[in-house]
Amino acid sequence: MKTKFVPVIAAIMITLLFINTGNAASISSKKVWPKVYDVQFEQQGSSVVLQWKAENEPKDIYYEIETSADGKEFKTAAIVLGGFANDQHYIYKYKAKKTTTAKTFYRIKQMNNDGTYRIVSEQSF
Repeated sequence: MKTKFVPVIAAIMITLLFINTGNAASISSKKVWPKVYDVQFEQQGSSVVLQWKAENEPKDIYYEIETSADGKEFKTAAIVLGGFANDQHYIYKYKAKKTTTAKTFYRIKQMNNDGTYRIVSEQSF
């Protein structure tokens, strides 16, 4: 009788551990991302300029600029670690030489140090 009781208790403990771990992961995955606004993508002569503002600048958030020739497979072109403080917001800017391909897709990706991210904006030229 003792041998049947131990596996049942072990199964219950594993189930409870799995449920608790799942809940903890889902709670911690609800991030508060800084609000990004006034996003501008401009072609200035032979350059492309991306500029945006954010309400605040948490230490665990940074930005990746990604480019793509087909709009599907993106590669990191730059990492923007900090903006310029201006009154109540931060200003970020990225400038690159326009590629010679017919169309290039650019996107701004807001990254968290834990690997989570969200796409802020995307545009092609």
